[in-house]
Amino acid sequence: MAHTYLNLVFSRSCDGDHSTLQRWYNDHIGILWQCDSLQRATLYRRDADVAHEADYICCYAFPDEAGFLNYEHGDAREAARLVIVNGWGKDGIAITARRQFVRVWSQSRRTAPPAMQTVLALKLGAGPWPEVSRWLLDRLHGLLARGAATSATLMRAPDASDAGGECLLWLGSDAPLDDADGWLHQPLPGVWGQPPASVATLWRWRGQQVIDWQR
Repeated sequence: MAHTYLNLVFSRSCDGDHSTLQRWYNDHIGILWQCDSLQRATLYRRDADVAHEADYICCYAFPDEAGFLNYEHGDAREAARLVIVNGWGKDGIAITARRQFVRVWSQSRRTAPPAMQTVLALKLGAGPWPEVSRWLLDRLHGLLARGAATSATLMRAPDASDAGGECLLWLGSDAPLDDADGWLHQPLPGVWGQPPASVATLWRWRGQQVIDWQR
């Protein structure tokens, strides 16, 4: 499946000038297009009433890990870095985190893009991943079937294993989810798959897509 390896960059505005920050991102992505393995970049802005250090998440999509490493150590990223340290980005934007994930699967109940995006970072305990993935997918089915969410994407950290690890659930909805992670623990008639030994929510983030760049 294309676009399976994702580099997520979390950033915040240092001076509150979001118009210039989005203009800066547009220039930044234009420079990064020099890397052929970068296939897509999508920028999301945090809702003002959500407490999180990151104002933005930019999701960079690559066909595989090799494509990401080509970008990570390539000329395009170095050119973009020089623009950051020598231009507006030096003082206007702060990168708070960078994390890589592999997209496991996505599903959607609508063709139109959702108005809201909720990101849940989960720490899963031990369990055989094929069965844990079934368990997650079944619970997401319930969330989507009730209409609370309209789309869902599961991303898994590259170093996650049957011993556990971090994953992201990226949930699209028409309105803010009132109970962003309570559905994970609601009883269902029977258990499909196998729940992990533990499930902990590390953080939550909610916002809207503001720009999407594609080749």
